[in-house]
Amino acid sequence: MAETNSNNNSTFATRKEAVVSSLVEVLDAERRDKSPKGFIDAPILDLMHIINRHPEYYTTSSCSGRVAVYCEGLENETEKSTKGGEWLYVTHDPVPIPEKVDDAWVVGLLFGNRPVQREHAPLLNVLNHRLIYFKFEPLILHVEAATAEACMRLNNLAYQAGYQNSGITPSRRHMLAIRSTHKIDTPIAYLDNDGSIRCLVDPTYLYTLVLMSNDKFTSNQNRMKAFEQIMEKEVQQHTIEVNTETKEQRRERKRREGMARQQFKQPKKESHPIEDPNVDLTQLAL
Repeated sequence: MAETNSNNNSTFATRKEAVVSSLVEVLDAERRDKSPKGFIDAPILDLMHIINRHPEYYTTSSCSGRVAVYCEGLENETEKSTKGGEWLYVTHDPVPIPEKVDDAWVVGLLFGNRPVQREHAPLLNVLNHRLIYFKFEPLILHVEAATAEACMRLNNLAYQAGYQNSGITPSRRHMLAIRSTHKIDTPIAYLDNDGSIRCLVDPTYLYTLVLMSNDKFTSNQNRMKAFEQIMEKEVQQHTIEVNTETKEQRRERKRREGMARQQFKQPKKESHPIEDPNVDLTQLAL
């Protein structure tokens, strides 16, 4: 058992070193991560650095939060899948509101240079068309822990910071998804047969969604800062415990970790993964 634990710790440390050393924190023409943007969101960097300082954790993918307008892809009836979606607008920061706000500004902001039909559409089954969604997505952070006990500990800390939608994900490794419920995901338009965008709502409603998202950005950032403070204390406390624990205390800690691993490995009757099966759990900025 001692040899197995040692091998597991060594494998975890090797993965952590490989991932942390490859983080892309600024735009670099020669280095990109797997996200469309190519580097990590600046608002989440401090939190990631604190988590990665803890010897029992490292981050594998992240998004600090974003506002986006997304046009869904075409459905492939043969493969029963949807491909070719398009991001019409994405920002990882609150939307700056100009002094003069009018209908043209908000429509241009969210749909860009695409032709937009703003008059009311006739009644029809819009589900036969490609829908366009307005989304606010809060922080999401994937973390691997060295042990099941450490994974459960981090899950509890995330709950304390307000990330009630967090959970341990089914995996051979000790993976945790940290996220909250502060989301907006609503259809606002659809793509017409001629390629133009036809709004389902008026500009006032679009502007309201933008304002709501900015408020959620504020809550998102406050929650992130609270989590940073909690994790900073956790890192400091872990350092003190490791430096001062006796041989007996270390033996007891290893025993608890072993019990936690066994509990984690127990088969479950049902599995309800909260993960998107398409998410690649390697370092990327979502």
